[in-house]
This record gives sequence, structure tokens and C-alpha cells, in this order.
Amino acid sequence: MNGYMRNGVNFVRSRRRKSSAPMTPKRLAQQQKIKVCNEFTRPFCGTGFFNKTFPAYGHSGTGFNRATSAIMNLAIAGAYPDTVIDYPEVLISSGPLPPAKNPITAVSADGTILFSWEDNSGNGTAKTDDKVVVVAYFPATKSALFSMGASVRKDGHAVLEAPHRPGEIAQTWIGFLSADEKDAANSVYSGAISL
Repeated sequence: MNGYMRNGVNFVRSRRRKSSAPMTPKRLAQQQKIKVCNEFTRPFCGTGFFNKTFPAYGHSGTGFNRATSAIMNLAIAGAYPDTVIDYPEVLISSGPLPPAKNPITAVSADGTILFSWEDNSGNGTAKTDDKVVVVAYFPATKSALFSMGASVRKDGHAVLEAPHRPGEIAQTWIGFLSADEKDAANSVYSGAISL
């Protein structure tokens, strides 16, 4: 038996037994999808990032589980064994707020990542003080940099420091959280850039 705690609830489960049955192609393909997804989400583990960017809206489980589900359902491409993340389809935040409009990402001479978007405050539920969420994921090192609330929707720009990464490719996204962090916007892919 082995136990653990999740969301303040204790769980006990029996240990898995090794199966002597050979793995089916379908099961191998599913394991590969999970592996690819976990490589992407691992840099966010323990940060609470997805708990904020994937609000519960009445659902149970963690934000990390909701993010993993979204990636598994929307952003896994290819067939086993060539399963990959389809970066433009990844959501790093999810919710009903209006998303970023016309997002652009660039790199400054010192390697800082510059994000910009068109201020669409007042469009639906978009507010001037919605907090900006920016993410840069580096596939070569399977690492990520992110910032939450360093700027707001009305600013139209945000900066993400990316020191000592010359030559690396970064996949980037922009999302929003409401000022009280109870709502989020579906993130928008803002492109791949070379530092």
C-alpha cells in the first residue's frame, strides 16, 4: 500500500504490479503522448502557475491537471513514436476573458524577450487592469521562463528577461488574468523566436 495527499484529501492505493502482458501499440502511443506532455509541463511544477492560469470554474482537481488535459486534447500531434507538441495549439491559460489581439514577440540586443499586443480593453469583459501572463518555453533544454502581472492589458507590452540563452529557440505565448485572478483568457501563441 502507498499513500499520498492531494488537495487536502488523503488517498491510499495498492502498489502497481508489473504486468507480463506485452504493451499494445495503443498503450505505447498513449504513454508517448503523456511523456511529451509531461516534458512541456515539468518546468511549471511546484510554481502554482497553472492553478492561476486555469481557474477551476467549479471543476475539481488542480490547475495543473486542467492544463495537462488541455495540452493532451489540443496540442499533441504526430503518430507514435513521432509524437510532438504542436506549440501554436498549446494553451498556457484558459478562460472567458478576451484574448490578446495581434500579439508580437521580438528579442532585444541583450536577449530580453519583448511581447506586444493591441490594447483591446473595453471589448467584452476585457479590462485595462487585466494582468498579463507571458511565457517562453525552450524546447532544447525543456525549460521555461514566465511572468505574471508585470504589466497590464492597457500597457500593450511586456518584457521577459532571458539571460544567457544565445542561439536558443523560444516558443512564446501571451495570456491574461483578471486583476483579482479569478478569471483568465485563452492564451495566444505569439511565435517562435531565436535569442
